[in-house]
This record gives sequence, structure tokens and C-alpha cells, in this order.
Amino acid sequence: MPKYDIDPELAGIAKIKMPGNTALLPLMNRIIGFSKCRSDGTVSVTRHKTPGCGGAVLNTFVIEPVRHKGELPCMVLYHGGAFMLKASFAHHHMAKLYASSLPCRVVYTDYRLAPEHPFPAPAEDCYCTYKWALEHNGGGHMIVAGDSAGGNLALAVTLMARDRGLPMPDAELLVYPVTDRRMATDSMKQYVDTPVFDAKLSKIMWDTYLGSERPERIEYASPLEAASFASFPPTYIEVAQYDALHDEGILLGQKLREQGIPVEMQEIKGACHGFETAIKSNLLKACMERRINWLRLTLNHADQRK
Repeated sequence: MPKYDIDPELAGIAKIKMPGNTALLPLMNRIIGFSKCRSDGTVSVTRHKTPGCGGAVLNTFVIEPVRHKGELPCMVLYHGGAFMLKASFAHHHMAKLYASSLPCRVVYTDYRLAPEHPFPAPAEDCYCTYKWALEHNGGGHMIVAGDSAGGNLALAVTLMARDRGLPMPDAELLVYPVTDRRMATDSMKQYVDTPVFDAKLSKIMWDTYLGSERPERIEYASPLEAASFASFPPTYIEVAQYDALHDEGILLGQKLREQGIPVEMQEIKGACHGFETAIKSNLLKACMERRINWLRLTLNHADQRK
């Protein structure tokens, strides 16, 4: 009898667990690397060399719908993976789905990974990608999005853009985001053995990404510690019921609302962390419908404010 009432459509991923041994990361990333993001009948995929921080050169992908004419909004999408794993086949699938469904131009990058490149390198690489996307978007709508650690990086980029004077995105979409290094929430204390990801793995993630140092701009690593979310765009937050990150996603939404930021909050019942991997599930289909509807409405409102 399963300990958690996980949706039957997620039975396959409920058997998966991210390894706690960081020595396995090179092997895992080699395996994940066999999954390529390629053009198909619905989207075209082009690869670009773009600047990262400190002179780094990043592999960045631009995904566009093949049957769309006219201006497209741009979604800069940051993949999850505990700051340590490459984008998976599911991330490629989701990027293509956003591009064809909204429709939009999706930009996502292979930012550098911990432990070889701990904070702030991944966050700064993602900021550089946002800046590159702005420069190549022709003034159209901008969206930042991410799942898990990618949600953390989307938040960091938005804070950096505000603090450094770049144009802010028009919308932010976060799926079970990592937001708080302090790991003090009830869900973090409760979910120590959930599928895919749990509190014990969260501790390993933070130790690898941030270590024992407390950087001066801690909010770029741990966004929930930001003193202010002033100027943030409307934000969509999705949390999974059985996820150690559940409560910090809820707390983020509360802090944003307290500061006057429009927030759409969704709790996905019966879901565990990483449910986007179940790419054929009705659960994910329903989530995508909500996300796309919210994005369209939010971008329409942005047009009306201009």
C-alpha cells in the first residue's frame, strides 16, 4: 500500500528517486544528454551560442511554432534538476508544448551546473540568457518560466532584472519552484521520503549549490528571502500536494500578494514533485490548459495597459 495517495497516472514516476550521491551526476548527465531537442512537425528548433557570465559560452535553443505568422511573445524557460542535472526529454517536450500551444517563442539554455559551477554561476548564466532574449525579441512580450530549480532561477533573473535596470517580464510562471534555502516549512519537515524529490535531497541540493557561504545578495539564491518583490509581474505558481517544496511555493504566493502582485495559485492534488515527466497524463494536460489560459489572459491585460 503506497504511503501517499499519488494519482494513478503518476505511478511510473512515483517509483523514481533522484540519487543522493553526487558522484553519480556525471553518469546521469551523460545519459540525459542522449535526449536531444529537435525540430518536428509543429516546431522548429535552432541552436545558438550565447554569452554566459564571466566569458562562458552557452548552448541556447530557440523553439518556434512552424505554422505561425506575426509577432510572438517570448518565453525564457529555465529547466529544473536541482541545479545539477541537464534538461531532460520532459523539459524538451514542455518547451515544445509551450511554443505550439500559446503560441510563443521559447528560449532555453544549458546553463552551467553545480557542483562544478555553484552559485552564482547558474543564476548569472540565466540572467545573461534573459538579456540575450530581450535583445533579440524586438520589443514583444516577455515571459520567464521554470520548474523546480528552474523556478528558482526564473525568480533570481526577475530580481536581477529589476535591480539592474532591465525591462521586466510581463508574466512569470513557476512550477513547484525552489524558493528557500532555510528549509523550515512544515512540508519540508513532513516530506522526507516522497517520490522523485524530498527534504533529504533538498539538503543535498542546497549544500551542493550554495554550500556554507551566505552571499551578499542571498535573494538571488534563495528568493523567498528577498526584502521586496516590488515591480514583479503577475505570477502563476503551481505546487504539488506531496512535495517538500509545497509550502515554500505557497509562501511565495502569499508574499507576492501582500505586496500587490497578482498571483494565480494552483495546488495539484495527488501529485508529487516532477509530475511534468508524465507527459501523456490527463493531469498534466489539465495543468497545461490552465497555464496557457492564464498566460493568454495575462498578456492580453498587458496589452491593455500599454
